[in-house]
Amino acid sequence: MMSIMHFAYASLISLPCPLFNEFRLFSKKTFVFVAIISILQCANVSYGVTVDRVLATVGNEAITFADYRQFVKGIGENGNAEEIDGKLLKRLIEEKIILKEAKRKGIEIDDAEIDRSIEEFKSLNGLSQEDLENFLREEAINISDYKKLLKERILLSRLINLGVDSKIIVKEKEVADFYYENKRDFLITPETVRIQAIFLRLEEDATVTEITDLKRRALKIASRLKDGENFDRLVDEYSDESLKSHGGMLGTFVRGALVPPLDEKVFTLKEGEVSEPLWGGEGVYILKLTEKIPEKFRALEEVKGELYNDIYEQKREQLFNQWVKTLWEKATVIIK
Repeated sequence: MMSIMHFAYASLISLPCPLFNEFRLFSKKTFVFVAIISILQCANVSYGVTVDRVLATVGNEAITFADYRQFVKGIGENGNAEEIDGKLLKRLIEEKIILKEAKRKGIEIDDAEIDRSIEEFKSLNGLSQEDLENFLREEAINISDYKKLLKERILLSRLINLGVDSKIIVKEKEVADFYYENKRDFLITPETVRIQAIFLRLEEDATVTEITDLKRRALKIASRLKDGENFDRLVDEYSDESLKSHGGMLGTFVRGALVPPLDEKVFTLKEGEVSEPLWGGEGVYILKLTEKIPEKFRALEEVKGELYNDIYEQKREQLFNQWVKTLWEKATVIIK
């Protein structure tokens, strides 16, 4: 049986720890599970009084270097442990600002709700109280600090749901428009063509007379085809041996696979249609399009859920950034 520690850390992929990703919209059960696991990764802390260098203040609350190091460790960032990354410090400050806004709005999480969340987590994952306590002990977190951390995460999530998630609307038309504007992204198989050819090879050291003769033969063949003569019969009569032995079958190709003169022409032909003579490197080709297989895309219905999530996340990130900016402008923040 997987140990509780292994089970918990295997589940960390459910929720990246950085601030924005941490507060995605979850079902109640999923949120309870993820919040607890996120806490255990993102903070192994003590709430005792610590004399430490102050990096910033949010209102009357100090953010110390120890707070910063714990935050950086929790989100899995590497780097010089003694240096301050301004972007990471800003993210930590944003978290504190959101918590203060939750307090200002009077959002409360009572002990009974915390206890219910813990019980739901235990039930969902088949854990006993002893299992949970052992897990916490391994992480050097006591139950009181654990509940305080869980309370903060629920507060943060609840306020973000109110300030951001509840305002996001993704309409069916937006999903459809996004699909058709980006349809190439959903290509399964490209357009392909199956080609027969009459090929007249031009010798490497051909004289002007030989080149002229080749052009005349190509035009004569094109004229006979135009008059309705059978393509296969003319393959046998005129084509270079390498193609004649295969019934003139050149092959199946996607766009861009042939030399440019042939590629540009063949994709404009209709099935059964024959081209004019085309120069292509070693000689002259007359092409017949025997089959055109259209490109195939994933259907809108198949990708609708993915697109909804993508559009939702784009809107959410934009709205979240605007919302946090507004909170930041209202807060009293001093960076030392």
